[in-house]
Amino acid sequence: MKNIAITITGTFALLIALKSFSNAYAQTGLSETAVKRKQSGPEITRTDTRPRTSFVKMVDFYLRDEQLVFGKLISEAKNKITLERLEGSRIVVSTYSKREIDTRTLHTKNVAEAQYYLDLAEYFSGRTWDFRDDPDDFIQAIRCCEKARQSIATFQGQDSQKIAEIDEKITRLQADRNVWTREVESRAKLKKLELEATIEKRINELEDKFAASSQQVDQIEADIKGNKQKLERGISELDRILSGRLEILEEQVGTNSRIIDRIGRTGYYYPRYYYP
Repeated sequence: MKNIAITITGTFALLIALKSFSNAYAQTGLSETAVKRKQSGPEITRTDTRPRTSFVKMVDFYLRDEQLVFGKLISEAKNKITLERLEGSRIVVSTYSKREIDTRTLHTKNVAEAQYYLDLAEYFSGRTWDFRDDPDDFIQAIRCCEKARQSIATFQGQDSQKIAEIDEKITRLQADRNVWTREVESRAKLKKLELEATIEKRINELEDKFAASSQQVDQIEADIKGNKQKLERGISELDRILSGRLEILEEQVGTNSRIIDRIGRTGYYYPRYYYP
């Protein structure tokens, strides 16, 4: 029994010694690592500090006549604001005096440059196929897509998934433009054929309209001539009536003159009686 106790005691002491040695070795290793880190200086974490995108500043406001204005802000001074805004199929630069603006409605916000040009591309592509300024609309849409692509490539690299989407959109726009060109040429040919097929009919219609107009003019001339004759007869009749009345008036004036002369000579007036 005594031997067993001695054996257990010896084993326990050995375990304690091994544990102490292990802790000392670990501390020594940690100390050496700390010394190496201290000697080599603080560890530097390498990160990519390049900006991920570029922004443009958008502005919107109401003029004092309640007209809404919005677009890309180019510059803002104390007394004026200059911006790019849409006008049909064009992007125009306009400057507004602060006196024209209801400054309470003035708002600005930042929009990613690529998204700004993609929105413009959607605007111009949506204006196509109305056969009004369509060539300009296609060109503007493709140009805006290319600007959006350039912006993304500059800040995110050529391998961006967004670039692949933009390239696909440019391809679709170019294909649509080719279809538009083909359809316009076909439309022009159909218009020409339609004109050639109906030109004789249209000439006949114009001749009929001209003949009808000529008849109307002849009728108007006849009516004018008849009215002129009626007017001349009316004037002649009126002249005859006036002449008769003037003769009667002259007779009455002559009679009254003779009566006045007789009264002036005798002082009396005796009416003359005429017997049948």
